[in-house]
Amino acid sequence: MSKVLEMFKGHTTYMMIGVYVIVAALIITFAINIISGKLRFTKYLPGLILIFIGVFTLFTVINALFDQESIPQLVVAVIGISSGLVSLLFAMILGILTN
Repeated sequence: MSKVLEMFKGHTTYMMIGVYVIVAALIITFAINIISGKLRFTKYLPGLILIFIGVFTLFTVINALFDQESIPQLVVAVIGISSGLVSLLFAMILGILTN
């Protein structure tokens, strides 16, 4: 367990950025759900946009995937895709709860 915690010590900024983006995506999804009312598709837009940003960033760095300089782009891709998936799942839960 100490080895795992030792690995995370240098990367806490990336984890905090990921948490902030996920929380922001959840808040935006919830706000759009309240504002849109009967329009059901609009609550899925933040998640789809974040997934698109993540996949686009991943495709731009795919040729230099294992280079040291491409780590920030990979972080953006991972955070974008993961926060987009969380936002989509939250939108699905909101859709189930409103019905």
